Formats: sequence, structure tokens, C-alpha cells
Amino acid sequence: MNSLLFYQATAALLGALFMFHGMDVRRKEGARDFVAPAWQLLMKLCAWLLIAGFAWLVASMREPGMIDWLGLALGTSGTAFVVAAKWALGDAHTFTGQHLERPRLVTHGVYAITRNPLYFGVFQCELCMLLVALHQLPLLGLEDSLYWFGLFASALIYAVSFNFWMARCEARCLELCFGDTYRHYRSRVPFLVPGFSPNSWGVQ
Repeated sequence: MNSLLFYQATAALLGALFMFHGMDVRRKEGARDFVAPAWQLLMKLCAWLLIAGFAWLVASMREPGMIDWLGLALGTSGTAFVVAAKWALGDAHTFTGQHLERPRLVTHGVYAITRNPLYFGVFQCELCMLLVALHQLPLLGLEDSLYWFGLFASALIYAVSFNFWMARCEARCLELCFGDTYRHYRSRVPFLVPGFSPNSWGVQ
């Protein structure tokens, strides 16, 4: 198998795993909204746009470069975090923008090294998409490549901003529900990046 086929096959596998575990958009029984459904719908549209754009870029790829392999490595790590987080959450999982009326504080598994492994994984996957887009779009020689990159970048900015905002909303919700138990967890586990100080992002 040559490098292009290996890259495309690996990207396809990661994409399938990400969509199965990270794009569970079903509304769970007892779910409540952090934000209006319209903002959640826009988030879902942006997510699908990014996934479709990445799939198109990979399918159109002639030869992966160093930047593309770096992106794939980030995508592999990100997908692993997404899968591990979804398994740890189980039925406590809700799509971003929502929370359960009676949430459950999960601190085991990957949640023992970061309070937001699902978002951390998604951010890595989004960075993967950005790197591939930056490298591959100019190589395709499209006259309107600037337009497509602008659309891709707009969706990415909204998705990253929305997810970071929701991570903070979820933290406040958990503190209200679990009080000192959550504050103790927060004091020893970083907000996002494993290995960083719990307060390194300025988020309590």
C-alpha cells in the first residue's frame, strides 16, 4: 500500500470512529439546553461542514506532505480521546450545548487526566482539519479556493468558540450540582490539556 492509500484509509477509519462516537446528536431523555436550539443547530451544521470538507480534501489529495501527516497524527490522538471520553461517559453523554437534568460527575478513565477529554479530542481533530486545509487547498488549484477556505475557517472558528464556551458552562453546572466534590476534582485535574496546571487556562 502506497503512502497516499495508507493516509486515506487511516483518515477514513478515524472519520468513521469520530462520527460514531463524537457526532451522537440525539437528544437524550431529561436533557436541558445551555443555549437556544438554533445555536446548537448551527454548531451541528458547522461540524458536518468541517467533516465533509475534510473528507473531500483527503479524497482529492494527490500526495500527503509533512503537514498532512502531522494533521493525521493530531487526528489520531484526538479521535482516541473522543472515543475514550464517550466510553467513560456512557449514558451521561449529551451533545454539546445540552446537559442532563440530573448530571453525573465522571472522574474515572480519561477524565482522571483532563476534565474535558471530549473537547480536547475534538479540538485536536479540528486542528488536524485546519492543517490539511491549509496545505491541500492551494495544491488543488481551485480558482475559488480562497472562498472555500473562508467558509471552512468560519465554520471552524464558530465550532471552537462554541465548544470552549460550552466547556465552561458545563464546569459551572457541575460545580452547582456537586459542590465541594467537583471543586476537589477541579483542583487536581486540568481543565483541558493533560499535564498542565489545573488553573493554567484561567478557568475554574
